[in-house]
Amino acid sequence: MLEADLHRLAHWLRLLGQDAILLPGDINKADVIKHPERVFITTSRKLEEHFKAWGIDYLILPKEDWKVQLCLLIKYFQIEPVLKLDRCYHCNERLLSISREEVKERVPKKVYLYGRNFTLCPYCGKVYWRGSHYPKLRRTLREVLGSC
Repeated sequence: MLEADLHRLAHWLRLLGQDAILLPGDINKADVIKHPERVFITTSRKLEEHFKAWGIDYLILPKEDWKVQLCLLIKYFQIEPVLKLDRCYHCNERLLSISREEVKERVPKKVYLYGRNFTLCPYCGKVYWRGSHYPKLRRTLREVLGSC
């Protein structure tokens, strides 16, 4: 579970197949204690006393570049640094496989013609495929891992 300011980090954790809840807005006890099995990730030392009082597991990251933060989380949680692409980048739901025919009217024509391995978010309805962005994601992940 991550504070709202860590949205980019949450997105990357999702790309790595991690269940990463992003709390919108201000952090409050009611939202945090709904998920007692989770570790709350923040950059705010001000919240540390609250988390201790609430009995919440937490991790405070440095307010550095998101790449440094991702590197720290990969090491801390022993996350396999592989793009799994099995969670919705936007809402965190697990993606479902979907046929090319089912996405025909929902994707650009060239994507339909050349795309393979489509997935669908059952919650928000977004359709995903490994397009031209995939090599860039892989390069960025290699850069992150190279700086660890």
